[in-house]
Amino acid sequence: MSWPWDALGLSGPADLHSIRRAYAQRLKTAHPEEDPEGFQRLHAAYQEASRYARAARTAPAEPEAPPRPVPPPQDPGGPEEEEGRGHSGPPQDREEPPRQTQEDDRAPEWDYDELLGDRERPAAEGGAPSSADWDYERLFAEGEAEAREARRRKLEELRQKNRSRYAAQQQARRQQAAEEEESWSAVLTAVHTVELLYASGASPSVWRRFLDAPAFLSVRANIDLVFALEDFLEQHPDLSPEIRREIFLAYEAQNASKYPMYARLYRLLDVSRGDKRRMARSKSAWRNAWRSYPPWRKAVIAVCSSILAAFALLAVGLSVRDTYRDLQEKESAQRWEAQSLAWLEEDLGEPFLRPLGGEDYRHIFAPASDPSLYFWVQKDGERSGDWPGYRTDYPHIRIMRAMEDFAEERGLGLRFDSAGGFGGGIGEAPGAYLIDLPLLGAEEAVAALGELVEEAEAQRWYRVFEDRYGGKIEYQIFLCHKGLSFYDAISTQDGGFDAQTALDRYRQAGCAFCRYILEDSGLAARHMGEDAYLLQDQGAVEIGGGTFFHVSGLDKESSAPKAHYLLAAGGGTLFCLPEGRLDAVGGIADLYRGSTSHLQLDSVGLVIVLDQIQTG
Repeated sequence: MSWPWDALGLSGPADLHSIRRAYAQRLKTAHPEEDPEGFQRLHAAYQEASRYARAARTAPAEPEAPPRPVPPPQDPGGPEEEEGRGHSGPPQDREEPPRQTQEDDRAPEWDYDELLGDRERPAAEGGAPSSADWDYERLFAEGEAEAREARRRKLEELRQKNRSRYAAQQQARRQQAAEEEESWSAVLTAVHTVELLYASGASPSVWRRFLDAPAFLSVRANIDLVFALEDFLEQHPDLSPEIRREIFLAYEAQNASKYPMYARLYRLLDVSRGDKRRMARSKSAWRNAWRSYPPWRKAVIAVCSSILAAFALLAVGLSVRDTYRDLQEKESAQRWEAQSLAWLEEDLGEPFLRPLGGEDYRHIFAPASDPSLYFWVQKDGERSGDWPGYRTDYPHIRIMRAMEDFAEERGLGLRFDSAGGFGGGIGEAPGAYLIDLPLLGAEEAVAALGELVEEAEAQRWYRVFEDRYGGKIEYQIFLCHKGLSFYDAISTQDGGFDAQTALDRYRQAGCAFCRYILEDSGLAARHMGEDAYLLQDQGAVEIGGGTFFHVSGLDKESSAPKAHYLLAAGGGTLFCLPEGRLDAVGGIADLYRGSTSHLQLDSVGLVIVLDQIQTG
């Protein structure tokens, strides 16, 4: 080894980073106050070694002499191949390609007037231009000269661009080296100050002033300073906790704990958790903002916060109350569910169950023997000897099921009255039943319906609730044809459904239906005059093996017959006969005479009219 490398403990020339590390290590043993001469020698060796290292890094490599370009051959392709070859070495040492001869550099002179004249003369003379008038070799030579000149200019531009780029790179290297040297000098100053403060036993306040000074803040994030502080802490484990805390606060002010490069430094500082928490609180934005507020603003914020807290507590209290009520209602519903099942079984003599789950169907029940027969039960008062303690539509559901079975067995139409809020939901029963009957042959069905009503009223499920509720189960029955009712009965009025009365009304239904068609369509008024007639039922008649409902039209003043109307048993065909024509009818064919028309009635539908009455 030789000076200055042996003074730094290096085996030979090295880069700037190695020199600085070596200098930092030797600096620990050469204190400027204890050994000023040794410190001067060490510093001089560091300056000289740094100068060598920078000179070696910035010095350009020795360029090789480029080969001399070969003169271009005489053929046209030679210059292009020579110009496309590369050059080595820095731009300033490259040799320029040889210049072309003066004859090649000279721009061609064109006599455009002559050329145009030569081009127009053959056209005027009517002949084609001769190839002997053009010097093709001269033209090709001039084109090659222009191409070589363009390539030369492009190469010169590229050379100037490379020189500018190289100069910029050199300038950047020199600037970086100067910045690194300046930064390293600042780091050495900061490290030297730390050593002096420790050696002089400075108080934490002096350390704090140094850590807040620009001399430290400018290099706080420098990795060399971080390494130097780590070495300093390892060599001085007796450093007081107060000073360690000041160093910790200086770095934590920039949130250094988030970066891995400071992890070892933080471990060596060995700061307590309490100090870390206090530092985190001191950096809290809202705490700092609160400290900066004037007293009146703090008072306003405190009052508003108290009001908001009171509202929040009130909301929580209401929510807890509602939750408690919901729990109570849920427990009460569960108790009622078990109790209602027991009461139903006790009253009706058969077991029941809840066929549907969920809170929405808690009030829906069904007999165990028929789980699809849904009905509702709701609590109503206290149970006693004359009150069941609940209300239910179970009797209505049973009646509805009986009516459905009755209509299905006989092929009759059955509709439910939607009045009274009946929507056909689960467990709902209608209040009225509309049974559609034909005009003939339904006497047995009417009688059977009367027997059905009597049997239903004799059932236990009917009698129990009739006794408990203090009256009959109320529902209504309508006997209709095509939606037109000819008999209705309410179970709680006039003895309910009377089968004999219903049969009498049914036997008159055909004529009543005929009268409705005549009056609603205005056909009788057209035949006999407005308000000048009376309609009289004549009952059912047999004509040609068919049954017809006979209605006579009488003069209102004299009661003399003026017209006869025969309605087919199906209710869809109406025959109109004048007075005196009915006795002449010998068969059905005699009815199908006269004009044919159609009536479209809202309730009845389409009716075919065969009219033999002449109207004026």
